[in-house]
Amino acid sequence: MMKQLITLAGAGAIVIAIAVAHTHTAAPLTVTISLQRVSAQSDLGKRANQELDALRAERGRELATKQKELEDVIRQLTRAEGLSAAERDRLFKDETQRRADLQQLSQQAQVAFQTTQARLQAEMRGKLAPVLADIAKRYGADIVLNSDAVLWSAPGSDATDEVLRRLNAPAQ
Repeated sequence: MMKQLITLAGAGAIVIAIAVAHTHTAAPLTVTISLQRVSAQSDLGKRANQELDALRAERGRELATKQKELEDVIRQLTRAEGLSAAERDRLFKDETQRRADLQQLSQQAQVAFQTTQARLQAEMRGKLAPVLADIAKRYGADIVLNSDAVLWSAPGSDATDEVLRRLNAPAQ
């Protein structure tokens, strides 16, 4: 009887060990969403894209104006035959300054765009994180991946439509 009890206990321990090992080696359940679609189709993404487009257009106009001013000075320099040495020197200095100004403005525009983009991405992540956490919990998922970077996923694993519905829902 004692031998059977020990055998039964040993068999039970083996079954439990196999079950525990199986739960640790099972592949995680994955849900995917398309961040590209969320960015393009959510109200938040649309506003962010509009803000970036407006900033790009504004900075583009400023850069175009500075570029035209530089080109005007260069044009004057190419027709400098009748100008005095002092006038040519002034135009050379003006060209150098305008080039530096244009380069500085270009760098400032790039920094402003990147800063704005980072801020908008952080806002998007802040709004998206709780939605994704809730969806992952409801699906029993361990991982949420960007479907734009996934080569294949099982049908029904994409939750983009649900994410869009929740992000575009009126605030409660």
